Amino acid sequence: MPRLLTSLLVASALLLTGCYSFSGSTLPSHLRTIRIHPLENRTLEAALPDRIYLGLQDGFRSRSSLRPVNVNADAELYGTLMQYSQAPLTTSGSDVTQWRVDILLKAVFIDRVKGDTLYADDRIPGYGTYTPDAGETEETGRTRAIESAVKVVLDNTVLAW
Repeated sequence: MPRLLTSLLVASALLLTGCYSFSGSTLPSHLRTIRIHPLENRTLEAALPDRIYLGLQDGFRSRSSLRPVNVNADAELYGTLMQYSQAPLTTSGSDVTQWRVDILLKAVFIDRVKGDTLYADDRIPGYGTYTPDAGETEETGRTRAIESAVKVVLDNTVLAW
């Protein structure tokens, strides 16, 4: 009897082998291409939307199976830079020792094949800090804020499925 049970367990394990596979992508399988539209800008930071756009392009290339294209995409991503600010984060007496840069994005990710909105968020945060005493500048904070916001968008579009 134990031999029969062992044989059944081995046969079951062999039958189940290959029933599960992981493709590395969590997106619906019919999505193969994406068009990322240039971001609309509602701030006074003229260069920031282009930098976020490039960050999204790079992010989708490196973290998803979607191939960026300019026309006839299976999916489209629209975004708006809503806010940009910087403020003191820490002080020592009357000196600011660390600053925080915040950006706020709005994004919509649409499945053009099925006509569904897969992700929409009006308040996507991105933040970065910089320490002037360490030789860092507002540019350092901007770069970190962009990376932070791009990660949130990618996590919620590519990895949320």
